[in-house]
Amino acid sequence: QLRSAENSSNRQEEAVAEAETQQPELMSRYPRRPQLVVCAVLSFAASGKELPDVCSGVPTALWTSPSHRARGYHVLCLEAPCSDPLSNDGTCSAGSSTVGDKNAVCWGGLRSDCKMLATLPEPKELLDIEEALIAARPLHNKNRYDKLKKIKERKNRWKGNFAFFKVKDVVHPPEPVKSATDMSGFILAFEGGSFVWPGIEVGFRRNITLTHQGTEDLALELLTKSLLPLIIEVSSFVDGSVCTHIINKALPHVAKSAVSHMDHDVGKPDTNWRSSSTYFMPSDDEVLRVLDKRVSALTVTRRVQQEYAQVLRYERGERYAAHHDYFDINMYRQSADIMQLTKKGFFNRLVTVFFYLTDVEEGGHTNFPRAGGGPQPHDFEDCSRGVAIAPQEGRIVIFYSLDPAGHMDEYSLHGGCSVEKGTKWSANKWIWNQPMSFMTED
Repeated sequence: QLRSAENSSNRQEEAVAEAETQQPELMSRYPRRPQLVVCAVLSFAASGKELPDVCSGVPTALWTSPSHRARGYHVLCLEAPCSDPLSNDGTCSAGSSTVGDKNAVCWGGLRSDCKMLATLPEPKELLDIEEALIAARPLHNKNRYDKLKKIKERKNRWKGNFAFFKVKDVVHPPEPVKSATDMSGFILAFEGGSFVWPGIEVGFRRNITLTHQGTEDLALELLTKSLLPLIIEVSSFVDGSVCTHIINKALPHVAKSAVSHMDHDVGKPDTNWRSSSTYFMPSDDEVLRVLDKRVSALTVTRRVQQEYAQVLRYERGERYAAHHDYFDINMYRQSADIMQLTKKGFFNRLVTVFFYLTDVEEGGHTNFPRAGGGPQPHDFEDCSRGVAIAPQEGRIVIFYSLDPAGHMDEYSLHGGCSVEKGTKWSANKWIWNQPMSFMTED
């Protein structure tokens, strides 16, 4: 037993050392506690204090916020399903206990709201964990959850709606939890059923490495620009050759952009809102297919959730007034296409990945006028408020239209500021919170 405890402590020490190498800025603010093990994390959390530095070998500060509560996002630290002290690999010997009594959750991903889950049952299905969490705290989007449950129960297909992801190390994105047997260690829970990168706090920098079969590893830094809405900037996601490839492929096809008209705007010219040119580009070559895979890996979604890339060209003086990327069905009830696409509002665009394919001499920023919880603007072309992202070749910005509970985020209002000098080429990938028919899964 002593040898097992010593091995566990050594693994914990190695994990913190790795975190110091990969996330130096963050780890400099959180001193090491090398003797900390998972059970200590759980019992410490139960005392009502903030989580300690490490859960199952992963720094908790990478996934919990000091001040921001994210609706529908919860951080779990779960005792391994096997509590046999002689087990190093998680397997259980005959007669060993499989029911943990030290399970903690940080509600809303908030460090100061971590509680013990003393009644968590031995899970046979992921739904058991989901129901235990719901029993402990009310749902943040109960109306949507109950409607989805009712529809799926009618078809005998109800298996819950939460999505669970396991954090295995400090640099790779979390992986989906597919069965109850894998529900131990550092777990992230999303009530809305989709992964959302936690912003933590404005200015937070996260270093990750994307590893996807058939592509080279890609090291990235994710910078939180805003929590409300959630905006994350990645300065170097694609290189110049890929940007040029996309522009050259789109150039013969670009035409004046259109918009989806809300009920009260039907019949009005598209130029009331936007004056750019557009091409929806299918991923029909290897360069674009690799890019799709990287987008999936970065957003922890599936390729089949993506729409075709929308390639955009803005000449001098062209702009796109502030708008949302999600579809509020209350504004589209006369549109049969939108009602069908969203399944009457049950599903929607989750996140936008926006690419800057060129530098711009002056202007052309992407503006979020309500960032930080600001009021609805009177002038939807005013780029002087909120947060603005400057166009830079190879940079992307990730922003979420839905929160972790599946609510539409009204603060995700954004627009393309007028290009004052030069030409702006950009592209975006809209990613839904369910599989769609635009793309196939590789």
